[in-house]
Amino acid sequence: MTTELSREESDTLLFESGTGVLALTDGTEAYSVPESFGYDGEILYFQFVHTPESKKMAFLETTETATFTVYDEQPAQSVIVRGTLEPVLEDEEAKAATAITENASIPTVNVYPDTKPNEFTTDYYRLTPTAITGRQFNVFTPTPGDQ
Repeated sequence: MTTELSREESDTLLFESGTGVLALTDGTEAYSVPESFGYDGEILYFQFVHTPESKKMAFLETTETATFTVYDEQPAQSVIVRGTLEPVLEDEEAKAATAITENASIPTVNVYPDTKPNEFTTDYYRLTPTAITGRQFNVFTPTPGDQ
């Protein structure tokens, strides 16, 4: 059994999460990747570190509507954000950096161990929600006589 989360409850989970799963598509194939993010109460911000061969960036170019999912196990709940993903304008990069600093969980794993730092590109992106939905999964506890 599930219960729908209010917008306030969904916002709380987004503020507290720091990481989630970003889903992109090329129209045929889906591609999902874990990402840290920042949330300012309206927009999700990402700092993508990538190389020229990045599959994520290739899928980003063909995705019209992205989805981003965060979840927690105690209590079991999740929030899905759907919307457009676009580059952050230069004059808004400080806002993106602030949101990321305030609640992103920055990974400590280098996903490109054989790549030199000067071979990376770093870009800020924003996910502007068209929908934010959340739900909590209620655990059914049988009482004597339930079967």
